Amino acid sequence: MKGFKPYQRLLCLIKERCGEKIWKNLGSERTNGFIGLILFFLIFGFVRIIWWGGSDNFAFYTGWDGEYDPEPIMEFVDFSEYNQWISLRTADGVEFFNRYVYMQNIERNRESVIIRSDEGKYLGGVKIFPTCAGNREMMIILLLMLLIPGPTKPKIWYIPTALILFFIINCFRLSIVNLTTMCENKEIFVAAHDYSGMAMSVFVFFIWLFWEKRYAEKYRIECWERVDKLEK
Repeated sequence: MKGFKPYQRLLCLIKERCGEKIWKNLGSERTNGFIGLILFFLIFGFVRIIWWGGSDNFAFYTGWDGEYDPEPIMEFVDFSEYNQWISLRTADGVEFFNRYVYMQNIERNRESVIIRSDEGKYLGGVKIFPTCAGNREMMIILLLMLLIPGPTKPKIWYIPTALILFFIINCFRLSIVNLTTMCENKEIFVAAHDYSGMAMSVFVFFIWLFWEKRYAEKYRIECWERVDKLEK
């Protein structure tokens, strides 16, 4: 047991306490993949529920109160500083795309990125809230990489790469959403904002899926095979 990693120790504990049939099933590729999928949805659902609306606190909430402002029952971690920081940095990214890629006349006011005409007339604009900045999704990515068993060395580059990629793509999509605010039909803005936001959640799934298929599944199978060779 000396030198074994935590997941291998866990497998040793399971092997000691479960039957031979259950143990052999745990080593199958199908069961292994199913376990990874369950872990993904557990972590994804936990963060989405516990961090209601991307508010300032990781907490249990009373639920919907009609105004999307539920009261926390029990608070765990205060993320107010992180929320403010990620909103400002995302606004920086949106400003960059709108100003230098789409060549718009931009006025910046903290989290707000406003589009004006050459004469200074207001044309449209967005205010970047923490949920728009993907605060929950980035936390989900981090927890997925840290909590789902997988090799350590690839995590060193995969975690920052995934977070940076998510950040850049999210800034790009919000810059496009910002352009839609210039349309007279406001339903275009609502649709662009909501559906592109859903797409970012799907993007989190594919970030996990690549990690799962490229690294995590193989790692868990190899750990199982190594433990399987040990005598009870």
